[in-house]
Amino acid sequence: MNANRMIDMIVRQVMRRLVSKSVDKGFDMASRMGGKNEQPGEANRANNKGPRPSQNLKQAQRITRQARRFMKF
Repeated sequence: MNANRMIDMIVRQVMRRLVSKSVDKGFDMASRMGGKNEQPGEANRANNKGPRPSQNLKQAQRITRQARRFMKF
């Protein structure tokens, strides 16, 4: 095995790990978009104000569709 193939193999492994970690980090950040203090459902049920759970799902679907536009693999 020559040096060029070994370097390519190492670079591919490093890039794969970096990309997978960054994708995981991006999904974690996207899941926290609502904020840390908000507990969906509990506060809304207590005072009957705010969006219903079905509206939250629709909003999450809309955000996902918008995010897919920018993900070109």
